[in-house]
Amino acid sequence: MAQEIRRVKLRDQATERLAEMVLSGPYSEGDRLPPERKLVEELGVSRTVVREALNSLESRGLIRIEHGRGAVVSKGGFPAVRDTLEFHLRSRPETMLDLLEVRRALEIEVAGLAAQRAEAKDIEAMRNANERMREKIDAPEGYVDADTEFHTLLARSTKNHTFLLMNEPITDLLLESRKITGSLPENARRAVKGHEAILDRVEARDVAGARLAMTEHLLNTQKDVERLMGR
Repeated sequence: MAQEIRRVKLRDQATERLAEMVLSGPYSEGDRLPPERKLVEELGVSRTVVREALNSLESRGLIRIEHGRGAVVSKGGFPAVRDTLEFHLRSRPETMLDLLEVRRALEIEVAGLAAQRAEAKDIEAMRNANERMREKIDAPEGYVDADTEFHTLLARSTKNHTFLLMNEPITDLLLESRKITGSLPENARRAVKGHEAILDRVEARDVAGARLAMTEHLLNTQKDVERLMGR
């Protein structure tokens, strides 16, 4: 890894470099990756960027982060699922609506479990992500990153790693849709309010309310997508 990463999207580049190391390197299930300080030196990025990249790999199921051990290889991601979905999305734009149906099946339950299991640190992280969304309403790329982070943090707060694995390929495919829907300020503001409603119910430990708030948020998202598709 002699060549340092210098372009703007440091986190994404670091993530791909680490993914290549895990998938192509001499690592087996259960092996530890080098410590953060070593990865910082090898990638030529900050410790914050390395941690973000490791979190992204964890959400893909390629590693798991264990207390006291650091990043451990698991190689449990679903690249085949992601590739198949990407093919359908490109050949059939209406697949976007199919994905929204899948999101309802997954994320409504995620919201309910988050209301039961989220810790104070999880709620604080989600509030920070939503606040970044509000600040970036006029900057679609930053807005989309914060939007994606909110939903990933919500899934992580369930303490069920399988939700992260199932959510990751869908998240990747919805990035372009989020850029399009989020480019309209009224849609972006509505999404921020939707997240606030979900988070308020999660913090209140209101399981039914969290599920309802997520249902309403995803239905509004579907309406935005349908309008943009000309339906």
